[in-house]
Amino acid sequence: MKKTIYLIPMLAVLASCGAKDTGELAGKRAERDSLKTVYDKVGKDLKKVEDWLALNDSTANRSLPLVSAQALEQGPFTHYIDVHGVVKADESATLYSMTGGRVASIRVKAGDKVRKGDLIATMDNDMVEKQIAQAQAGADLARTTFEKQQKLWDQHIGSEMQFLQTKTQKEQAEAGLATLKEQQRLSNVTAPFDGVVDEVMARVGDMAAPQSPVARVVNLTGIQLQADVSEAYLKRVHAGAPANVVFPSINEGFTAPLTHVSDYIDPSNRTFMVTLRAPQGEKYMRPNLLGDLSIQDSRTDSAMVVPSAAVLDDVSGKSYLFVLGPAPQGANVKANERVAHKVFVDRVSEYQGRMQVAAKTAGELNDGDLVVIDGAKNVSDGQTVRVDEN
Repeated sequence: MKKTIYLIPMLAVLASCGAKDTGELAGKRAERDSLKTVYDKVGKDLKKVEDWLALNDSTANRSLPLVSAQALEQGPFTHYIDVHGVVKADESATLYSMTGGRVASIRVKAGDKVRKGDLIATMDNDMVEKQIAQAQAGADLARTTFEKQQKLWDQHIGSEMQFLQTKTQKEQAEAGLATLKEQQRLSNVTAPFDGVVDEVMARVGDMAAPQSPVARVVNLTGIQLQADVSEAYLKRVHAGAPANVVFPSINEGFTAPLTHVSDYIDPSNRTFMVTLRAPQGEKYMRPNLLGDLSIQDSRTDSAMVVPSAAVLDDVSGKSYLFVLGPAPQGANVKANERVAHKVFVDRVSEYQGRMQVAAKTAGELNDGDLVVIDGAKNVSDGQTVRVDEN
């Protein structure tokens, strides 16, 4: 009971101290807010004075960001899809001996022009030739026997079975002879089309196994360029689209429309193939020559175009650029000073360092406006900058 009596006065003292502290804190907070208001006003007034002095006091040291600028262009803008391609010949074949054997003769040399069916190389096929001679004799005999039997049959002499047997024997003999001749033909190598012998791989006396290369024939009258394009551009690439071709290794090129766009997507690399034909007379083109292909996928006749370096992004991901307006008035202002104004834009399209943009607000971008190219990262909206005139 005595402890309870002692605690009551102590609680009363503590409560009085808490009330005093709370009132003091509220007063200090109010004093702080009042000083902040005065501080902000003084800061704004000070900035106005400093800005005036910077513009009018010739003794003031003005440190302004140095930027380079370029006039905004309004005109046509073309976008291309860049891919790598390879030259293919319509007629280019590596020739093989179908049966193999020892190479008996080579009838051509590299650079020779050949016609379709011309003999390129022959194989040692004496055994087949002897078989052909034997089959030829058998076929001649079977043909003579059949002709005699047919005459008798026409005169109603002999049985039908005899006639059918001689006919079958003749046909079998002729078929066997034809098979041997085809075997002989396959053992030799002939030109599959008109062209030029590009290389002879075999030599007389070599043993040519089946499917061993003997020679290569190329016809350069029909040349095309093939390239693989990512499936991401499937909706933007179509047959007839203009394309520019450059061969970096020989510093040559040409322009032609796409002649074919494949309907098949390669599952291994997620691409589809495009093809364009080379104009006649492009003699420098060779099969497997590498080329850079630029396919036009869009074109705008009137677009606002700026260098890609001029467009920046803020922390929220919004794109903007700085347009230079007239310099502020003042005795200390130099001739190359301008005021930078931030203009928010949409990125429409970009190709090779040039970007088509559109202002978020109509009328904020106009043909001929000076746009900051270099140094924009050090500039803030409304800031005076010095333009590099070099």
